[in-house]
Amino acid sequence: MTTGLQGLLVVVTLVALAPFLARPFGGRVPTVALLMLGGIAVGPSALGWLQPSPALDLFAKIGLGLIFALIGLTIDQQTLGGPAGRLGGLGWLATLGVGILLATALPLGGGLRPVALVVALSSTALSTLLVILKESGEWESPLGRLLLSAGTWGQLGPVLAVALLLGSADPRTTVLSVGLVGLVAWLLATVPGRISHSQGWAWMSSVAGAALATPLQLLYLLIVGLIALSVSLGVDILMGTILAGLVMRRYIADPQTSAMLQQLEAAAYSLFVPLFFVVAGSRLDLASVATHPWGPLLCLAGILLIRGAPQFLLYRRALPDRGERLRFCLLVSQSLNLPIVVGYLEVQAGLMSPQVEAALVGGSLLSVLLLPAAALALRR
Repeated sequence: MTTGLQGLLVVVTLVALAPFLARPFGGRVPTVALLMLGGIAVGPSALGWLQPSPALDLFAKIGLGLIFALIGLTIDQQTLGGPAGRLGGLGWLATLGVGILLATALPLGGGLRPVALVVALSSTALSTLLVILKESGEWESPLGRLLLSAGTWGQLGPVLAVALLLGSADPRTTVLSVGLVGLVAWLLATVPGRISHSQGWAWMSSVAGAALATPLQLLYLLIVGLIALSVSLGVDILMGTILAGLVMRRYIADPQTSAMLQQLEAAAYSLFVPLFFVVAGSRLDLASVATHPWGPLLCLAGILLIRGAPQFLLYRRALPDRGERLRFCLLVSQSLNLPIVVGYLEVQAGLMSPQVEAALVGGSLLSVLLLPAAALALRR
């Protein structure tokens, strides 16, 4: 058996065992955190059962793309507008402002770009937050609606910042490229409204509905197409994948009951998305963490200071109860996807040291391990 097949077998085994390993924790520890811990355990820095390979890297990138496409599919425009949406957008801008001020004032040292660290620490793990809200029954509560808006902005804002601020091209070229990708996505999103009453649209709908797999295949085509456009223009692929989800949502009459969306989620979360977190965990350099054990704790403190503290002040009217506001700050501060991606991109570009990446990923892992559990304890 080749090394690649051995690694794939190890990953699939971890993915299959994850639901059983999560059961004793009763939902207090997110499954993605357990998957990352499993990846750390079997990775090169620990048992060595999982070694880097081009095949696993490809599968992990597919999982990453599906994560952000599904995030785009779940984003409702109503969560971005209204009082809750405006407060969520202002909260993320406040997070970014506090982060920039701290990065400017503190002696961060070499081995990183301060703007990359700020963008990574300003994000919210929306996919994890959605699971927590559903499992806790707080989806439709006032706190849940505020969290949904804040988490949505905490995911969209950093993705846009990654595309605009962390690109390697000239800033003007980057802005034009991002604008062009956004324009193509907007044009694709307006198609249903323009031709929804035409005979051609009725024919396309009947063909797509004849087989359950056809809409799913069209979504894959849209994701790959926008990723290809993003790559060709030098725009980060996260932008293309999240826009693909936002566009496809316009083609779905009722996302809450869509069989196609349920099929996509089942396909993504059965293998590719868990595989991404296992591979991400396996890349964590335990030697760097052992040499600098305070690094992950400092990053966790930075997440709470940059993302959580401004919200505690900003939401004092929307959430007058301090206990509820503290729970809000803890849940909106958990961050996982963006720190992993930003760390990987910066290391690949030679702009961040592996030691800083290990601290960043370790701190984000602590945030999803500890903050939701603390918020659940406060609820009781």
